[in-house]
Amino acid sequence: MENQGNNKTLSFIRTSTTTNAGFLERGRRIKMAAEMGLAESSRGRHWSRALRDRLLRRTGNGACGCQKEGLTPSKVAEDLVGEEGDDEVKEIARKLRALQELVPGGEDLAMDRLFEETADYVEALQRQVNVMRALDSLLGRLEKEKRLMGG
Repeated sequence: MENQGNNKTLSFIRTSTTTNAGFLERGRRIKMAAEMGLAESSRGRHWSRALRDRLLRRTGNGACGCQKEGLTPSKVAEDLVGEEGDDEVKEIARKLRALQELVPGGEDLAMDRLFEETADYVEALQRQVNVMRALDSLLGRLEKEKRLMGG
């Protein structure tokens, strides 16, 4: 099944190199391939299923089968700190909502699971950045060699 995800990612990249694809379209396809690669790299995590589902909806395919888990951030914050009108509760709820918006599928998660998914998502993003840096370095060297050879 992992190979199928890699094939989807590669097909986005291959399609982006056709002569008819404009600059913006090519950029969109590269972004889509990077996001699909990110989603496929952490299969089984809630955020990766949510991201994959969002990407597939954009292309008209499939659903992730993600399950909502329950508590709203304001309810979680109330349970943690105490009184509903407390400024500290409102600040915690605001920060939890912001975190839920950053992590794909985060709006469906209870606080403890949100923190676990956030940690995994950040690690996956770091891996993606490392891969992109390596690709940039490789492509830069290839471009330099091409110029040196008169191409």
